Amino acid sequence: MNIKLDRLKSFLLVAEESNLTRAAARRHSTPSAVSEHLRQLEDELQVLLFERSKKGMSLTAAGEQLLAPVRQVFSAVESVRNTALTLRAVPQATIRLGLNSPPEYLRIDEVLRLKTTALPHLNVEMRTRSSAQIIEQVLSDDLDLGYVYGNWKDARLRIVPLAPVQVAVIGPADASIDTLPDDFDARRRLPWIWPNQDCPFFGFMGELLGRRATIAEAATSSDDEYSTIVMVKSGMGFGLVEREFALQSQQRGAIRIFEEPALKTDLSLVCGVRSYERADLRAMFDLIVSGWQP
Repeated sequence: MNIKLDRLKSFLLVAEESNLTRAAARRHSTPSAVSEHLRQLEDELQVLLFERSKKGMSLTAAGEQLLAPVRQVFSAVESVRNTALTLRAVPQATIRLGLNSPPEYLRIDEVLRLKTTALPHLNVEMRTRSSAQIIEQVLSDDLDLGYVYGNWKDARLRIVPLAPVQVAVIGPADASIDTLPDDFDARRRLPWIWPNQDCPFFGFMGELLGRRATIAEAATSSDDEYSTIVMVKSGMGFGLVEREFALQSQQRGAIRIFEEPALKTDLSLVCGVRSYERADLRAMFDLIVSGWQP
């Protein structure tokens, strides 16, 4: 049975007014339209709801029994309306989130799923940046929070490690060697694509090539992992990228991953210490951290 609310509304108003004309006036309708609603409702329920007389309209016994549940229906409708108004009154806020890797590696789909449920009033604007750029823009308030690689220390930043990350040495798919030389001098003679000095991977070059290695010896340098992949694919040299990112390119036959040496860093979430005092940003920050907990 699909009872329409407009018929129940007419029933309720006539019950309260005992008069078709006054009920119609409250509905901003006509007596004939309200009378038709009552007729349709009685036909649908197959019971007589009102007794008509010269004095007006009075509820039958069946109508009296129906009155209380109908009032409950409209009380519930009013509650829904008030809740909707409250939700509309919640201010919309935008969180600017810096991504230092492809979204799938940062579990962004899970973040957005959690946000939709827990923080529906927040909008998330995602911007792709290097880790160094994310740190800089969080400090300058151009970003609210972001993902970074490396071990950053700054009293102005709130930094929470999310997971350890493997960093892979990669070379062209047609490289003439299967493993990197053990000798630092031999390694340095290979063409290397160095990360720029602001990149958290920059420090790995000393571990990889020895303390005597300098960026002056680089075949070229790269500002981000995407550029490194492209340069390595084109045969310009060897480089460093996050291992999961490297695996995707290796599966397409574009590059080769060298298993040794094993290099590791941290993936962390960062925001400003003062910014973390904002309720909306703190809620988003904590939601992302919770999504990485075991």
